[in-house]
Amino acid sequence: MSSFRPPGDSGDPRFTYSPYVTPVVIATVKCVVIDTRLGDLDPRALDFVTNFAKDNSLPIEEACEFEPKPQPQS
Repeated sequence: MSSFRPPGDSGDPRFTYSPYVTPVVIATVKCVVIDTRLGDLDPRALDFVTNFAKDNSLPIEEACEFEPKPQPQS
C-alpha cells in the first residue's frame, strides 16, 4: 500500500508507509489505521484492504478521527 500517496508526496515508497495506511499500537494491540481518503485515490485499494480484513476475520472499527502518537521502537 506504500505506493498510494497524495499528490506531491515525495516519500520513497520502498522505505516509508503510505499516509493512508499506517501501522500503530493502540493499548498494546497492533493495528493498521486506514484513512478512507484512500478510497478517493483508488477505490479498489480501499476495497482490497477492507476485504482482506473481512476475509481473515480481523476486527474492523470505524472512527471519525484518529491521531496516532509515535511509538518507541523496542
